[in-house]
Formats: sequence, structure tokens, C-alpha cells
Amino acid sequence: MAGSPVIQCVGPSYHLADRKAAIQRAVNCYPKRLDGNNWMMCATPGEVQIADLGAEIRGSHVANGRWFVVAGSKLYEVTSAGATTERGTLTSSSGFVGMDNNATQVAIVDGASLYIFNTQANTFTTISSSGWRGSDDVVEIDGYFIFVDPDSDQFYLSAIDDGTSLDALDFSSADSSPDNIVTHRASHRQLWLFGALSTEIWVDSGDLSFPFVRYASYTLDVGCVGKRAAVNAADTLFWVGQTERGSGIVYMAQGNQPTRISTSAVEEALRGSTDISAAVMWSYQIEGAEFIGLSAPGVETTWVYDAANQQWHERGEWDAGWQPLRSGLITAYAGQHFAGDSTGKLVRLDVDANTLNGRHLVRERTWPHMIQPSAEPVTYVCLEMQMKTGSGGNVTLEISNDGGFTFGPPLVRSLGAIGRWMQRVRWLGLGSAINRVFRIRCSDDVPFAIHSATVDTL
Repeated sequence: MAGSPVIQCVGPSYHLADRKAAIQRAVNCYPKRLDGNNWMMCATPGEVQIADLGAEIRGSHVANGRWFVVAGSKLYEVTSAGATTERGTLTSSSGFVGMDNNATQVAIVDGASLYIFNTQANTFTTISSSGWRGSDDVVEIDGYFIFVDPDSDQFYLSAIDDGTSLDALDFSSADSSPDNIVTHRASHRQLWLFGALSTEIWVDSGDLSFPFVRYASYTLDVGCVGKRAAVNAADTLFWVGQTERGSGIVYMAQGNQPTRISTSAVEEALRGSTDISAAVMWSYQIEGAEFIGLSAPGVETTWVYDAANQQWHERGEWDAGWQPLRSGLITAYAGQHFAGDSTGKLVRLDVDANTLNGRHLVRERTWPHMIQPSAEPVTYVCLEMQMKTGSGGNVTLEISNDGGFTFGPPLVRSLGAIGRWMQRVRWLGLGSAINRVFRIRCSDDVPFAIHSATVDTL
């Protein structure tokens, strides 16, 4: 028999524990739609260090054109070039901090304490008030800072435009369902109070006694798994949901309704988490795409949703196996994107960088099963890939003849010496198989892109 089996060289991540069912992966690369119906695999950004703050990056927020970062116990103001100015000292030195701002203040919470930085006077104040109950995060709506009393169904407010003033009577309860508030977010001037098994939406009614009321008595029968498992992105909200029947589905809000966006592959990965309540989400927008990232303990990679193309891919770091990205808290500032990690490194995401701050950035594309409907053996004469070439470096091909359970040794090919833009990347005499899987990897410090691939068979 002769022919050219279709190779899905461009595609998302969709792999299951049952590898015969689904095997394809896209790690540190993703499908990008070009004009018309043309697609290519693009590499995800590398990282370039701009500063080392020497302690865990706990929070990051841009307020009134200024970038503030909490590292260890210190609040810093940071420029896009990485210059830092110390602005205050927290009483805690580890764990996530929530941050938001009004017109003149940045509110910072670490669970036990509230801190206010005045952006006009450049003053830092630790708030001591009978109205402060603690909070793990903070959001701002219409000038009010909104906090959640930990391990309760109650939330409370600051005075309008003044986070230093809290009245112990300015609180209410999300009590339409008997569960505590896990976390909260603001979207379109709506306050979303995510409980463990339900979610309530509140809005500012303008009432002088207490401004927020439940929106149309609205309650969603889907909660959120953890404090950092919800994120604003693509002009809406995304979160890892939880109901009375189970958890681990990723939702997007559409018209105040939860819509499932996770695939069976993503949900299977989340089922393997050792602590789904510690899941973390982040987002950023670049070149017409909005990416929503999701990491969870025990899950080997960071899963990323492309909201524009509605597809998932993975990102990670290779160290004798995949590990989630160490960088998070992605922040857009001065036309660029920055991230921080637990070691104190601040990095800039850079599409022209091909390492993770000097560490290997391994790009992998594993194609779906290549199998004839008749299940007859196929002889593979030649595989040729159209890739970005001419910048040096190599690419490897690994072959599996057992449906993706085991792969043979890497077969190395050049991506072309400097300036050899039309270098052919091909492998000849690849043997026969009933169920063939190809895996492409590149770990060199060179650009990576896959445009198409052809295969000749007998």
C-alpha cells in the first residue's frame, strides 16, 4: 500500500492514562491560528531575569502605573528594568499576599494583617482596627476594599476610598448555601463570592447603610476548590470548580453561568493532584491570545488554556521528567509581562528568549497515533518537517511502535547553520509499525516553530 497518512503536527495537548485512547502533547509550544484556516506550532516565551529580590515572591500588582512586589517581608516598587525601591515591611515573610488598589492606595493582605500603601504620600501603614478580621485576599469595587473573614461565610468592607478606615458593622453574609467563602473576585463591578460548593454574585446598590446586595438572589451550585483557583481573564472569570458531586472541572463564566472548558485530559490530570485546594491560576494576554494557566501539586506540568482558540497546551520545566513552571504571579506592566518565583527571581517573559532564565526550555510535540483503519503495518520511508531553521541548533525525533508507551533513542537532525533558512529537516528509513507515534523535541537555545510535516509510506 502507498500513501501519505495525515500527520497532526499542529495540535493541542490531549493525553490520557490509557495511551491507546489519546497520546498527543504540546509542551512549551501551542497551536497558533494564522490568517484563514492555516495553523502553526509556536514556542511559548522564555524568561530573562531582571532582578533577584532574595526571598519568595508573594504578591505582584500594578497600581496607577506603578508596579509593586512583595518579596519575603518587604514591599518593593519595581521598574521594568528591575530597579527596586523598598516601600514597607510586613510582619509576615512567607505565603501568598493579596493586593488591589483604589485611586490613591494599595491594600495588601497576608491573612493576619492589612497594610495600606499610599501612592501619593509614599507611606506604608499597618492597620490596627477593631473592624479588621483578617483576610487572605482583597478586591476593590467602586472605591471599597472588600475582604473575606477567613473560615466563615462573611465578607466586609473598608470605607469608600479609604482602606485605613473599617467599621466593624460593615459586613454581610453569603449564606444562601451552608458553606464558607473560599475566595472572592471582582468582575464587571460584580462581587463573586466563591464558596466551597456554591457561588453568590453581589452588586453595589448604592445603599448608604451597606452598599452590596445579592444580585437577583443569584446562587450558582458550583463552588471553587481553593483560594487561588480563580482568575480574571478574557473579560470574564475562570475557576476550578467543586460541587456536591465532585471537583476538578475548569469553568468559565458566560452570562453569570458556569461553562465547562476543561477537557477529559485536563480533568484526569487534576484528579492526580495531591492537593487540589492548592491549585493556582494566572493569566496574561499577548498578540491577540489570552492564556490562562493552571498548576496544582502532584500534576507534572502547568496546563494552559488559550481562550482565543479554545485549546489547551502544557508548559513545564524538564529535569529527568516534566515539572510545573516555577514562575507565577504573571503581571502586565509597561507593555511587557513579568513573573516571580519562590526563590525571589523576577523575570521578563520574552518571546525571543529560548531558555528559562538560563535553564533549558524544552519544546515537545507528540503527535496522535498513526494507524490505518485496517490495522495493517505501515512502512515509513521518509518524514520531513517544515520548521523554523537557520539559527543553529538541533531537533530530535523519537519513535514509538507500541502506541506511545515506550520510545526509541533520539534521532538528531540539524536545524540549519546560521543563515541556512531553507534547511531540510527530514528522517529516512523509519521502519514499519501498526501503531506509530512520533515525538519531536528541541532543547537548544534556538527559536522553535513547526509549520507542517509530510510523510511518505509504503
